[in-house]
Amino acid sequence: MIDKNSPIPVYYQLKNDFIKKIANGIWKAGDCISSERELCEIYGVSRMTIRQAIGELVQEGVLTRKKGKGTFVCEQKVNQKDMMSFTEMIKQSGRVLETKVVEFAVIDTPEDMQDIFILDKLYKITRKRIVDSECIALETVYIPVDYCGHVNEKMLEGSLYKVLEGFGYVITNSNSSIVAVNVNDEIRNLLECEKDTPILKMISKTFTNTDKLLFLEEAFYKSDKFTLQVNISRKEGEIL
Repeated sequence: MIDKNSPIPVYYQLKNDFIKKIANGIWKAGDCISSERELCEIYGVSRMTIRQAIGELVQEGVLTRKKGKGTFVCEQKVNQKDMMSFTEMIKQSGRVLETKVVEFAVIDTPEDMQDIFILDKLYKITRKRIVDSECIALETVYIPVDYCGHVNEKMLEGSLYKVLEGFGYVITNSNSSIVAVNVNDEIRNLLECEKDTPILKMISKTFTNTDKLLFLEEAFYKSDKFTLQVNISRKEGEIL
């Protein structure tokens, strides 16, 4: 299982194998994984190497150590850390995504959006994002009708980014605001969650490589199932 002649470090091969076990359901959320000694025997590597692989997965929130009990598999969250579609994130994590279109309509541009979109008609697209049979997000996207060619509900069951890229757009960046909110019963029912489930609301404007505002999105996420990782770097020469 481990190629010690590979240029890929052994601990990294181990780490990837552990992730595959979780993705394939061999190790399930809440399971206690084999002890370090047992893993050493299974993989034929040193305990230090095992600890390095496990340590990184603990830091990433994939595994957790419980003193005196062992190392356990965490309930896995969707972790967004780069500019990519929700579909791409789930595909990379090896999990199963289902998208259900709740609403697909052409509407007049609402008054509170007329300073954002000057065109008359918008597509309003509301979708439930279901990961491993559990709904974790409810997304509503507004796109000017004139920006798109033919769109139907079936197309929207896949990646919206792919649909828009098919019309020639290159999506490069977005601006988002995130806040914890209390939501009404309608949204909770669509999210299929209890009243005490923590919810994050994200409002995003997504732009193309020519700085064209392509669409506006309002999304609700179960915060116990979704993590947004923000990487902040200091520019060279910047004075704090």
